[in-house]
Amino acid sequence: MGDVTASNSTNRLIIYHQNIRRLMSKKGELNIIMQDKIVSPHLICLSEHHLKTYEIAKFSLNINKIAANFCREGVSKGGVCIMYGKA
Repeated sequence: MGDVTASNSTNRLIIYHQNIRRLMSKKGELNIIMQDKIVSPHLICLSEHHLKTYEIAKFSLNINKIAANFCREGVSKGGVCIMYGKA
């Protein structure tokens, strides 16, 4: 196959997924990972965020915004969100 060249590297979609298990307690760590140029995803998918709808509406990372989310209102834990930003 060979190496990825600069000409076709812009055609790639990079997705970062993490089973975060309580997002609010790991927000700082996640910000560091996203600011570190080693990981520059187009989409960030976080499962098990444990947030309610009103909490996720107020949540943001430094350079990423919530695109879609699901929150479990009747029970604790769970939830999924997809974020986007500059890659």
